[in-house]
Amino acid sequence: MASSRILSISKRIIKPSCPTPSSHRRHNLSLLDCFAHGEYAPIVFFYPKPTLTANNISQLLQESLSKALTYYYPFAGILRDNAYVDCNDRGAEFLNVRVSCPMSDVVNSCDNDTTAENCVYPQGLSYGNSNSFDGRLVMAQLTHFDCGGVAVSTSICHKIVDGYSVGNFISDWASIAKDPTCAKPSPRFDGASIFPPIHNASSTTAEVNNLPHEGQQHHVTRRYLFPASTLNTLKAKIADSESGILQNPSRVESVSALLYKCAAAAARRKAMIISGNSSFRPSTFTLFANMRPPLPLNTIGNAPGYISTSTEEEVDMQLPKLIAEIRKGKEKLRNRFNTIDRNKLVFESFQIMKQVQQVFNREGFDTYRCSSLCNFPFYNIDFGWGRPHRVSVLIPPCNFFALMDNQNRDGGVEALVTLEENDMTFFQGDKQLLEFARPI
Repeated sequence: MASSRILSISKRIIKPSCPTPSSHRRHNLSLLDCFAHGEYAPIVFFYPKPTLTANNISQLLQESLSKALTYYYPFAGILRDNAYVDCNDRGAEFLNVRVSCPMSDVVNSCDNDTTAENCVYPQGLSYGNSNSFDGRLVMAQLTHFDCGGVAVSTSICHKIVDGYSVGNFISDWASIAKDPTCAKPSPRFDGASIFPPIHNASSTTAEVNNLPHEGQQHHVTRRYLFPASTLNTLKAKIADSESGILQNPSRVESVSALLYKCAAAAARRKAMIISGNSSFRPSTFTLFANMRPPLPLNTIGNAPGYISTSTEEEVDMQLPKLIAEIRKGKEKLRNRFNTIDRNKLVFESFQIMKQVQQVFNREGFDTYRCSSLCNFPFYNIDFGWGRPHRVSVLIPPCNFFALMDNQNRDGGVEALVTLEENDMTFFQGDKQLLEFARPI
């Protein structure tokens, strides 16, 4: 699938349905927002053929987006000097796109190549590139397939959102579209009062935004399903291990630790075949933790914590031990959130990021990252014509795992796994992985 299959594109600027009051014209970025990269956070929802006509769908989405922007007023503004958003109601970009292919062609390949970028997301953006920001804060796209199916996607600048914020926005937008009389959204834009920006942070902000990224190797993405039944088996197996050091592992802990272990094993097998080196490869695993709670669930902006653990020896790769280290990191993060100056916590997190990024330059040392969107009901997003058939996100081109609830919403987990192409070859055949997960 290439962008040449796009038949037509129309663009409109959607402004908030009510003007933003002068008292809300300036939205100050928090310190975490300042540290965030200027890349976009893209997500797409695929729907089977709705009963509404194409024109009605487009009109409904535009009108409801206009209403949603009244509550999410910074999304319709302009970023100024990496310090604040001028909430001037410039509006969000809405694209109406028609493509000459069935939706199944894109659904079956959107995780594995650039199809999604060329088709269901706005063109001209380099996703996963921190230098891709071009001034637009929010873009939404409605894609019509020749089978009658549609896709709704958003691409929002990471400077003003994290994954959880994106989910809140889309959920509120969909609720307004489905029922204009629904309860009014109540997003909080007070991140700067929780993590105040500081005047001398410019050099540090530039430093974090200029940290090296992986990208020299070619990365590919595959999707795996961990059904609820096999996930329960995995959790029980971890808890019943001989070590006896872990009780009640969560599904996110279990899946992320297993993916990390299998990915690291794949990298080791690749190195052994290419260079003949069979020694254990040390690595670092970083889990992005949502700080809501203790922050209010409707806090919009960036609110991540960073939990990182390193494995220097093979014994450190046992699942119970990995999960125990993750739990220690979580407990430490939450305790320090409540007991120390929060900006100090931000700078501590920055130091973790910096250390992890510096690992990229160490030969024979691998890095892996994981972000969980579980417990946010993406498969419940209903704009008025039913629930999505597939939800997908674009992952940065690095060793990365993204987790979300499965389509059936029965306790299973879908995992998007991005690895170096040569590593993926070995990862896909890992017997322990395939014992609990199946490729989609």
